[in-house]
Amino acid sequence: MGRTDRSSSAPRLAVLSMLALAGAAWAQPSISGQVRVDPNAPLSRSANETTASASELLPNRIVAGWNDWRLSPTISSEVINGGASLSFDGGATWNDFLIRPPVANQSGVEGDPMTAYDDRTGTLWYGAISFASNGGIYVARLDPTSTTFNPSKMAHATSGADKCWMAAGIIPGNPNSTRLYITYNLGCIRSDNMGDTWNSPVSLGSGIGFLPRVASDGTLYVSYWDFGTGMLLKRSTNGGTSFTQKTIATRLDTWGTQDGSRFPGNFRVPPMCYIAVDPNNGTLYAVYFDRTNLTGGRHNIDLYFTKSTNMGDTWSAPTRPIHGDAFNQDQFFPWIEVDKTGRLHVTWWDGRATDQNDSTSDVNAFFDNYYAYSEDAGATWHESRLTPSPWNGKNDGFTRSQQFLGDYNALAQAGKRATPVYIDSRNGDPDVYTNRIFFCKADINHDGFLNGNDYDAFADAFESGGSLADYNNDGFVNGDDYDAFAADFEEGC
Repeated sequence: MGRTDRSSSAPRLAVLSMLALAGAAWAQPSISGQVRVDPNAPLSRSANETTASASELLPNRIVAGWNDWRLSPTISSEVINGGASLSFDGGATWNDFLIRPPVANQSGVEGDPMTAYDDRTGTLWYGAISFASNGGIYVARLDPTSTTFNPSKMAHATSGADKCWMAAGIIPGNPNSTRLYITYNLGCIRSDNMGDTWNSPVSLGSGIGFLPRVASDGTLYVSYWDFGTGMLLKRSTNGGTSFTQKTIATRLDTWGTQDGSRFPGNFRVPPMCYIAVDPNNGTLYAVYFDRTNLTGGRHNIDLYFTKSTNMGDTWSAPTRPIHGDAFNQDQFFPWIEVDKTGRLHVTWWDGRATDQNDSTSDVNAFFDNYYAYSEDAGATWHESRLTPSPWNGKNDGFTRSQQFLGDYNALAQAGKRATPVYIDSRNGDPDVYTNRIFFCKADINHDGFLNGNDYDAFADAFESGGSLADYNNDGFVNGDDYDAFAADFEEGC
């Protein structure tokens, strides 16, 4: 079948002219070009299913993870491990490696990576599952002053674990504490000693994609899909001891975990739900993907957004404010975060650039990675394309009869940075990439860093009376602008 590339232009990145930085452009973040997160990965080996975390206390320390096939002797003889990477400079450079379970629990299939952060201490964690009779869920900790992870420990030795995610926050009523949670198909487990030991699972019922989030008061929220029409929420106000259930949204369409029939290509797309909680006022936000319409045999899959201001008791009617295109193209695999200012960040996979049908018999499937932010609680959004051109899901790095591109996507947020972590197959197989997204007004040259170059650029503009020096956007260049810039620069980003 034919395809028409509707958008071959490069993404709107930080390479903006100085004139474009004046006026309304002040509100825009700096967005770098793509940066490899797995620079040490060998050629012709797959990677997918990304995860990422960073803490407010140490925002330039970022951990990313993914399913990694680098130890496979050949493409067809698959060995799967937990891939990880660390950045200590806000995502500018990365060093990747494998994190495996203890030797006694290792297997040839280790995956479903997850990460977590603790804003109170700056601790980061990485975890995954060893899928074997001797396996289970394992976790490794990166202490705030360390540059390497501690040896991994088993959180739950079991052969039945599937699809885990992790989160940390205070124990309700104890602001000087940290409790680490893992939620998965067998329930919720918790650790009060930074991941060294864990309790037995507390059941969450039937479902998949159990995603934990911890509010600033210690309330634990877990979103999940019930395998049917329900996007559901579990809430615990007693630190994961017991839960109440609420409904986030009812799906307009649903499909199975192995089903990709609503999408181009023949990879699976499990329709899970993703939430975030505002650290300031406790507002809950949810994003999921669902079918908007079916035209000419083509399913139009869009991102749906809803929120709750009463701890998940009730939710707003789901809408499509993030992106609702006019074509029968697809937006899916989102991830959402909320920063300390209340700004919302969302990343996702997007098929708008290529006219393509839903067909599991055609392995070609072209997608871009997108990012959007909202500064008004989700009423309006500002989006950017992160990939320079669509990448083809056909290049999944496998010889399987059915493609596999992973089951989810990733975005870390801390300080004034957002760090989407995603795959791109432009090199013939999936590799892991990011873009550094920097919300810093004093970053005058929009290079993603705050340093003397920004001060020099502002000083030069001020001396010449250029529009760039109208820092407060009042239409005049005067001492007020210099004072405002100097204050922001001194405060730092």
